[in-house]
Amino acid sequence: MMVPLLISLPFIGGMIGYFVSKYDNTKVKAIALTTTLLELFLALWFLSELITGGARSQTYSYWWIKSLNINFTFGIDGLTVAMVLLTGLIFVVSVVSAMDRIKMREGTFYALLLFMEAGLMGVFTSFNLIIFYIFWEIVLIPAFFLVGIYGGKNREYAALKLFMYTHLGSVFMLIGILMLYFYTGSFNIYEISKLSSAISPNVRTIIFVLLFIGFAVKIPLVPFHSWLPDAYTEAPYPVSIVLSGLLSKMGLYGLIRLGITLLPLTYAHYAEEIAIFGLVTIFYAAFSALAQKDIKRLVAFSSLSHVGFITLGIASLSLIGLNGAIFQMVSHGLMITLLFLLVGLLRRSTGTSSISKLRGFISKNHFVGWFLVFASLASLGLPGLSGFVGEITILMGTYETFSIFSFIAILSLPLTAGYYLWMLQRSAFGTQNERVKRAYFKIKGSEAFVVVVLAILIACLGFYPASLMHLVSATSQTLLKLTGGI
Repeated sequence: MMVPLLISLPFIGGMIGYFVSKYDNTKVKAIALTTTLLELFLALWFLSELITGGARSQTYSYWWIKSLNINFTFGIDGLTVAMVLLTGLIFVVSVVSAMDRIKMREGTFYALLLFMEAGLMGVFTSFNLIIFYIFWEIVLIPAFFLVGIYGGKNREYAALKLFMYTHLGSVFMLIGILMLYFYTGSFNIYEISKLSSAISPNVRTIIFVLLFIGFAVKIPLVPFHSWLPDAYTEAPYPVSIVLSGLLSKMGLYGLIRLGITLLPLTYAHYAEEIAIFGLVTIFYAAFSALAQKDIKRLVAFSSLSHVGFITLGIASLSLIGLNGAIFQMVSHGLMITLLFLLVGLLRRSTGTSSISKLRGFISKNHFVGWFLVFASLASLGLPGLSGFVGEITILMGTYETFSIFSFIAILSLPLTAGYYLWMLQRSAFGTQNERVKRAYFKIKGSEAFVVVVLAILIACLGFYPASLMHLVSATSQTLLKLTGGI
């Protein structure tokens, strides 16, 4: 019963907060924070159960439409627990970040945020394709309103673009899911995995392409990416944290859980093409980041480059590559959350995120400045931090399968270092400009606490990556056996 609680708790918390806000707006923040903390504690409980072996039997199934073989089936494994933990942590950070920023319709904001958390938990724990799809779409609805209502001056355009792109991708995915049901008679992920080999290769290819488009839009991969810069930039910072830290993980998780599990032979056949999508995304995003004049947009393109790397690892079909990809999914979530959180603090204190207008801010506020340096170094892959571990394992795994792609990907690393170091040189260091001199940095204790916690986690994963690798390795091995991977 604990898995359904993981999904229902944010729905309940969101509804309670919304109705309470009609009478007492002061309590809605406490309700939202309490709900997200309870979710995080539940995620930690699942982690402890998995470590002790108990969580392997933590599944829940309830018939919904028996005639169509649709049931609520939820379960957890190493991959699921990693994503659930990341989701729980990022939503706590998002709520803390929102407390001093969101001043209008707070009840609606926190309700939408919690509904989004519930949808994400459903995506990461569903083992029935129709239920997976329902939660996939549930996530989009609050994301659309959070960007469209609470975003920047171009919020309506960004929200509509986000909705149209991702919903169209979802339509392709739904067609693929229905085709799988037509040919196998099941929506259960593992039943389909056993039956899909009987489907003709041409039909499997069509289904795989339909599913891949849905995942590629959500990740996103070039050329399905154009919604990302606008959505990440126009969204309020607490929402940017969720979009960058978790929305992309839906697509990557789908590529692993559905792409590999449902159609393992087809996935293995087209792994090289998927790797090429990853490579193109890496370089396109890196060159785009070099051209940015706004830190928030630079971080958005940096995030895009990272998911290209993760896609490369997933496509490698090697144990070290897939483990590295899942590791980097968690690492990227932590790093990008810390970056957006710090850029948000800069924007609130100075009124801008323009690189040229922030010159010398590190001497004005050492806390924000040096943690931004730390987060940037982690993101560019400094040895000893989690970003390095994720990148090096992905490169090693890719070398085992597509050695030339590994060498090509290495060429992107100087670009990543270049745009981060150039950004820091132009903004953090140097003589303070007038805007920075007039700025008043007020960092709340709760904000400082989550910044420090995120930094500690990034450092701990960098020094002790085996803690996460061991958690996901069994799942990776199971998936690779289906494809015949290394």
